[in-house]
Amino acid sequence: MQNPIDLHRQRQALKQMLLTLPLTVGDLAVQFYKARFRAEGWYDASFVKWQARSPNAKRNKGRAILTSTGRLRRSIRIAKLTQNIVTIGTDVPYARVHNEGFNGTVHVKAHTRGLYKKKKAGTGKLTKTGKERMKTVSELQRTTPVGQHNRKMHMPKRQYMGESQYLNRIITRKISTEVLKAFK
Repeated sequence: MQNPIDLHRQRQALKQMLLTLPLTVGDLAVQFYKARFRAEGWYDASFVKWQARSPNAKRNKGRAILTSTGRLRRSIRIAKLTQNIVTIGTDVPYARVHNEGFNGTVHVKAHTRGLYKKKKAGTGKLTKTGKERMKTVSELQRTTPVGQHNRKMHMPKRQYMGESQYLNRIITRKISTEVLKAFK
């Protein structure tokens, strides 16, 4: 006895798979790129760890590389989606510098720099002993003008987006799985 093959159903399943596949592939790429921030390195043929931050600055202590507010990581999304092309992008202006690195001169516009002093201020709430609770606040003491100037800047390459053999293998496996599902 032979199994009849329902070509109409398979054709419909294949059409549906082709419609949803670009979005699926785009989501995979976005997840892969965002995962680079957690891994703190780029994965192509092998894993390349990002260069560490300068250990001298207090604000760098214990913080993940390329993460201050999380804006760059959150901004990675599908920028353009067509039937044949998926483009992943970000609208953050400093994204390219971090991804590709930069070594050169940057023009800094004239601005003012504030000098702040920390002091204790009352919160209006009382402790159990009747004393007022205090909090530390920063108070602007004075501002200093800073003239326009050029600054030499070196930003190491910390790639989180781009071509990756590893990502291509993940996408190929996902496409194979989806095609097999369509023909079941």
